[in-house]
Amino acid sequence: MRFILFILFLPLCTFAQSDSSRFYSLCLDANVSRAMQYVPERLAPEFEQRFRYANDQSDYLLKHSSGIDSLLFIFHRYWRKALLDSTKNYDGELAKELCHFFNVADTIPVDSLNAPFNAYIKSKNYYATDGIGKVGKLYDLLVWRRQTDTTYSFHLNKEHLKVRVVLMQQFISLGWEEYASLGKFYPGGWALKDALYCVSDAYDKKSEKFLVSYLAHEGRHLKDYALFPGIEGKDLEYRAKLTELSMVNNMMYSLINFFIKNSNKNSVNDHPLANYNVMSALSKHFFHKEFEDDLSQWKKLPVKQINKAAYHLLKANTKAMRNLYKQQQHDKA
Repeated sequence: MRFILFILFLPLCTFAQSDSSRFYSLCLDANVSRAMQYVPERLAPEFEQRFRYANDQSDYLLKHSSGIDSLLFIFHRYWRKALLDSTKNYDGELAKELCHFFNVADTIPVDSLNAPFNAYIKSKNYYATDGIGKVGKLYDLLVWRRQTDTTYSFHLNKEHLKVRVVLMQQFISLGWEEYASLGKFYPGGWALKDALYCVSDAYDKKSEKFLVSYLAHEGRHLKDYALFPGIEGKDLEYRAKLTELSMVNNMMYSLINFFIKNSNKNSVNDHPLANYNVMSALSKHFFHKEFEDDLSQWKKLPVKQINKAAYHLLKANTKAMRNLYKQQQHDKA
């Protein structure tokens, strides 16, 4: 099962110091060992409790205590090992522990444990993603206590969408990104083929953060699932982030700042990679260079001009992907 997520507070994050932005960027790229070099002074005590010692000395598990403590402990241990040593793959160890936890006789891959996982969560009267999937490079655990179904109508560039939105509340676990970033960042929602899922308490429902960076972003995913079956995560995120930049107004420069600060062209995480690809494409368009990282240069451009360029890139990408899919279908025939 693949979950397409975006990072909460994405449009509103600006950083006063380069070390702070670098710290969070590395945390979200699942590289806490390198992030240690850039820990902001105000976060140092909490960070040291969580990551400096052989065992987590923080109150993370206590604060997240619930009816699934044993399962969360398994994921917590896996996240911590993987975050502190990005040179190794701990998926096998996680699979072994989960198979034992779910009483599965043989050790099978983590993403083959969806049935026992779903049954376990249901037995606790909680909600979770439909199976265990990866966010970036790590398997994640997203579990909540309450949810409400609703419908939202909104514009997606020149289209009008009416979609089912599941509002999720009272989270038990918001995943490894929340753990790595000391609660600063976490998934704010995701798109499946039949609905959008929203971390309800994260948003002012009248704000651009909700209307554009959530609804339009995830709405683009929903459309692309149908338009391009089997589309890769990096392409989904590239198109969704271009959609944001083509529609946003007041948050334009804070959104650009976030994309710049959280870009990584070598990342295996779809979000940092897409951030780089989006800003690189726009940098070539406006500045004729590979990547413009000076926000002051972007602020010289009118918002509407950036909107127009982002939409142009989105349309060009749609045309290119349609041609690619046609060629792939032709080759299969």
